[in-house]
Amino acid sequence: MECDVPKEGLKLDLVLQPREPVDGKPLYWPLYNADNPDEHFGNMQFNFKGKGVLTLKITLDQTEVPGRDLEFARFRRRKLDGIIALSPDFRHQFRSRARSVDGDYTKLVIKIRDKAHIPDNFSFLWICEDVETGMHFVSGDPKVAVRTED
Repeated sequence: MECDVPKEGLKLDLVLQPREPVDGKPLYWPLYNADNPDEHFGNMQFNFKGKGVLTLKITLDQTEVPGRDLEFARFRRRKLDGIIALSPDFRHQFRSRARSVDGDYTKLVIKIRDKAHIPDNFSFLWICEDVETGMHFVSGDPKVAVRTED
């Protein structure tokens, strides 16, 4: 997915579909447009055109993990719910908060802003946990890029 973020900001509604690991190796988790489920996204790249805020509203779709009761992992102090940051300088522009729906944290709101107006190559993994067992589910696609333009 590549999109330009205008200075007035941009909001996207997306659906994340976790996958069971195969042979102990995490898999890529597909990300879809909530309004058009046939529109599938790969790696994310965002181009900021000023100080706009990108808001990603992500809903967890558990259809590919039958029998599991997953929710986004929550990390209260770090403000990075649902993700594992793999690159430095991640937090200065990126906030991720899980939201409860009927008692389960199946919504994730991510806000990305280019505060410093510098390009960053963020990378992260999605992380969920099984409510019953506490077992973590982690995605296998760590590529995301944030670019800034004058």
